[in-house]
Amino acid sequence: MTHRTPLWTASAITLLLAAAAGGAFGEEAKARTEFEVAYEAGAVAASEKKWDVAEKKFDEALKAIGEADHPKKAVAKLLLDKAREQNKQQNATLVADELLKLKQWAEAEAAYRKAAETLGENEAIKKGIAAAQAGLKAEPGGAAPKNPSGVAEGKLKPGEPEKEKDKTALEIPAPEELNRGHWKRGAGSQCYWAGERLFLEEGDEYLDRTLSKDFALSVALEAQMDHRSMIRIELRPVKDSGARAKIIGWGSKDGSPPFLAVDKDVKATGGAQPSRQQLTLSLVRTGSKIEFYCNDKLIGHTWDAKVGQPYILWVCGKAVMNGAKIVER
Repeated sequence: MTHRTPLWTASAITLLLAAAAGGAFGEEAKARTEFEVAYEAGAVAASEKKWDVAEKKFDEALKAIGEADHPKKAVAKLLLDKAREQNKQQNATLVADELLKLKQWAEAEAAYRKAAETLGENEAIKKGIAAAQAGLKAEPGGAAPKNPSGVAEGKLKPGEPEKEKDKTALEIPAPEELNRGHWKRGAGSQCYWAGERLFLEEGDEYLDRTLSKDFALSVALEAQMDHRSMIRIELRPVKDSGARAKIIGWGSKDGSPPFLAVDKDVKATGGAQPSRQQLTLSLVRTGSKIEFYCNDKLIGHTWDAKVGQPYILWVCGKAVMNGAKIVER
């Protein structure tokens, strides 16, 4: 005897499958709608530079869409990263502002200088530093309490830059004729000497000397590169130091400016300079402050990770190095 599935049973199964499919489609549509609503709110907040709101909305959008696809999903991820970074930067001065309100002058100045490592010395930070210094001078005796933070005297708190007034910067030295014995080849370097001039090609060269004190150095360079390259004089931290490298660059294309960068983050840019002309690029470290000069003109400065961080000077890029000099204190 043959058994057949009743027609009503087959129809019921078909309806159930259709309902399940419809439910899945409905959930996906709901997720897309929630994503788009949150995305638009985040975009509006970002355009108004309300980065805390933007971060929250882009995060909500991505959580709503989950693993599903959406044309704006990749953009949402990028905008979330930007919102987080901008929000972090905006928060960098909050502690300093609060310390200033509490009249904790020395701590406020240190906090503003720490924020400047991320944001650069913008007007708000400059005003904050000036206000903290003015408050400190107005205190009885014109100085902060001997040990307001419990940190041992003569030592800096972690991450605090050394005060500029503590030391006088060394003068920028004039480059002198190169000494071949002081320069070493980097791995894979194809640089070569012609007399006492070092022709930089592929690879890089470094000074066989560790810089661990206050110093002032100058390097005379003549660019020979095309528009896709740049000259770099770099302070590379010694192995396993844990510090960030300070990189100073100069593009060789006509009209390109020298610039100061830290971990590829440009901190300051100078005026346009022509290629195939000798320039003198200089670095001066005083305590934890490192200044960068082009032809004796200050381009900008940054703060070191710690006082006395040891570095090696490297020179890279297609150019002719005609001279150099380093003075240490």
